[in-house]
Amino acid sequence: MRDSGKGGDSRKSRRKAPKRRGRENAQGRAQQSEAKGKGRKAVNFLLSGEGKLTKKRVSTVPRQKWVPPQPPALDLQPTACVWCGKPVKEFSTAFSDPETGKPVHFDCAVSRIAERERLEKGDTVGYIGGGRFGVINFSNPQNAKKFKIKKVLEWESAEIRSEWRVMLCEHFSVT
Repeated sequence: MRDSGKGGDSRKSRRKAPKRRGRENAQGRAQQSEAKGKGRKAVNFLLSGEGKLTKKRVSTVPRQKWVPPQPPALDLQPTACVWCGKPVKEFSTAFSDPETGKPVHFDCAVSRIAERERLEKGDTVGYIGGGRFGVINFSNPQNAKKFKIKKVLEWESAEIRSEWRVMLCEHFSVT
């Protein structure tokens, strides 16, 4: 049955004989490694000021060093929040007052919305992006993955931007 190809294991006959580990075999490997090394190019290393070895790079064309553009000077002075009177120092987290356009703290905006809206059990006010807040209901407060947005409140309009917001956007979007 072995010759018919049905069943049997013909892999045994294809196995190679084990290599001899004698002295002559070790010399042959040494000669092979020397032959491989002859075709390689030498790499020059430099000792940097920090004591690390670095490759010496040979450049035929000098490259210009990239210099990032300088952002315009940010002229935003800390201004007082319209609602609490404390200075607004972090303009990146501030919102525009819908009536005056002046900066207000994030927490002040959330507390103002929470005062105006009737919140039921499991409801909170949260920022949902794009200048909008929402009244969010968590059916199970321990599981924050399951929630429902009950009401969307437009806080800042995307078309109308306050002067301080425009200056802040220009400062961070230069690069």
